[in-house]
Order: sequence, then structure tokens, then C-alpha cells
Amino acid sequence: MGICRGIPHILDDLRLVQPTVLFAVPTLYKRVYDGVINIMNNASPIEKKIMQAALHIGKANAAHKNGIAPPLGFIDRLKFKLLDEVVLAKIRGRFGNNLRVGFVAGAACPREIIEFMDSIGIAVCEGYGLTETSPVIAMNVLGRRKAGSVGHVLNGVQVWIVDAADGNGEEGEICCSGPNVMRGYHNNLDATNEVITLSPDGKTRMFHTGDLGKVGEDGNLYVTGRIKELYKLENGKYVCPTPIEQAISMSRFISQVVVCGANKPHNVALIVPDWVAIRSEVGFADLDVSEEELVNNDRVRGLIASEIKWNCFDIKRYELPRNFLIVAPFTAENNMLTPKMSIRRHVVIKTYGDMIEDLYNGNIDGDFHKDEQKSA
Repeated sequence: MGICRGIPHILDDLRLVQPTVLFAVPTLYKRVYDGVINIMNNASPIEKKIMQAALHIGKANAAHKNGIAPPLGFIDRLKFKLLDEVVLAKIRGRFGNNLRVGFVAGAACPREIIEFMDSIGIAVCEGYGLTETSPVIAMNVLGRRKAGSVGHVLNGVQVWIVDAADGNGEEGEICCSGPNVMRGYHNNLDATNEVITLSPDGKTRMFHTGDLGKVGEDGNLYVTGRIKELYKLENGKYVCPTPIEQAISMSRFISQVVVCGANKPHNVALIVPDWVAIRSEVGFADLDVSEEELVNNDRVRGLIASEIKWNCFDIKRYELPRNFLIVAPFTAENNMLTPKMSIRRHVVIKTYGDMIEDLYNGNIDGDFHKDEQKSA
């Protein structure tokens, strides 16, 4: 068993340990994903086309293995064998060459990352749970996985979607009962009573996770956000920032993002760019240009603005961030990241509170979507 020394050493440690099974937060898988996308976009036209073809046929092969598509034809099998050896095996090598299966939890893992891992030939199973639930409630398993979900509820555990209108498919708070639920918080009865109540059957102890979610018609559990992160815009519409942040963070030019807008006319985004990818894209890779200069560069700001629009194509119009700020990285050292690499959004928003207000008041430059603001 190997324990990673930390995010900066992830890829080195994978090559050193060469694991067969990997337990990790989404950050690791996304780092490899971003690296591959950056290489592909900076490659020659022929190399880029080969990599795209490899990922495409790898995805088709994975779809067959997952039981949702027919097997590859004879010609495609030959193509897959060649492209797997030339391209996909090298990507798998970033995980140490021996990885058979990965598991991910601790934060929502975007569907695109799961599908990318499938394409390169490594199945990743996403699970869900809390420390208070010992610590698993649901999990995808090999042979029964659904990208975008956290899988089926474990045997012996029952999930209740509280405050949903009725039945499957309705969103509400995820609550659970079963032998995995803790007895309570040590010497803190009040805190225990806040999260443990009677289930709808009036008999069972039920734990309130604080997470929003639903059970789909396929029996899979879907986690959609945190209740405490829900807020209202000035127009009274509710916003859950998690799906918006997930969409924006799929850009290879954006490393971290926090969306906010409570009691404001619209959302804004705090963006931590991936400067390496941006420098390469705008032609500054070999130039001595400071990050401060990049922050104020029109091409850089235009690139980030277009990436936000592009990746939010499936987001409701009123949820779309209309302004953004470029900020410093969120780290454990500045208390903006938890030990499991989740962003402490309340700390981030409080830290940049004055700048956010200035952005809304038009005192600092950072707006985009001006045409939409006029027409909204």
C-alpha cells in the first residue's frame, strides 16, 4: 500500500508505487485529464487527430464493455488494438502501468472525467458517504456503473429523499438509515439531534446528510449539491452553485472556481486560471510575462470568458455567471482547501468579499456577457 505525499507529488508517486487499485479524490483524475487535453491541443494536426481517434474508439470500446453498445467491428478492433498500444497505453502509464480500477469519492467527480478514464481503459467507480455513515452510503461497482451517479445504495442501507414532491426522480435532502449510521457525536447531544431524526416510517433512526440529491428510475443515487450552499438571487430564484462550478472547471484553462451571487442580481465567478495552459494557448509560453500582466491581458480575459460561456451551455440562463474575477489559488495553506481538497467556499467568498462587492458595483473591471445583461 502506498500513501501519496500530496497533490504536487501525485504523478511521481503513481509511477513509483505502480498501484493496481487507486483510491483518490477527483483532483487526481482531473489532473491527468487536463494534462492529456493540453498535450492534444498543443500537438501537431496529425498527432492531435491520432489522439482524438484513440479516445473516440476507446470510448466506443468502453461502451461495449459497460453493456450499452454493440461490440466493435473487425476493422475497429484492429484500429483499437493499434491506437491502444500507441496512445492509450501511454496515458495509462501516467498511473503507473498496473492500475486495474480506480475509486473516487470525497467530492463530485464530473461525468466527463469518468468517461475519459473509461476511454483510456481504466474503470473508475464513484462512491458516496460521510464519516457519520461509516463512511459509505452508495457506490458504483464493476459491472454496474453509471457515470454521473454515485451508484446503488448498499445492502442493508435505506435512503430517503426528504422534502421531495414524491417518488423517484424528485430532488430533496439525502437521508439514510441503517447499521452504518453513527450512534451520535461524542458528548454533543444537541448536534446529534440536529442530524438524526425519525425516518418517514416513524420507527428508524435517520441521518440527514445535508446533501441534495435524487434516486433515478435506474435505481442509482445522484448527488446534486449541498443544501447549505443553496442561495437566492435578487429575483428570488434558487441557485445551487455546484453544477455550475463543475461545468466551468472542465475547462483546461481553469484550475479552480467558486460561483456566488446570494441576494445579488446575477452570479459571478472567482477563477483560478491554469497559467501553464493559458500561456501556451495565447503564445506567451516562452515570454517573460508576469501573472499580473496576464490577469489584465485582453486575450487572456477573453479566453476565460469564452470558456465560461462554452462550458455552461447546459446551465440555466439566470444561473450563468455574468462577471468574473481572477484570484490566487485556493490552498490548504490559506485555509481555502480542506484536507480532502474540497474548496471552503465560505472562506473564499469572505476573503474576496470586498472585491466581489466592487465587481457588482462596477468599481473594478471584470465583466462580460454585457449584451445578455441588457437583454435579461
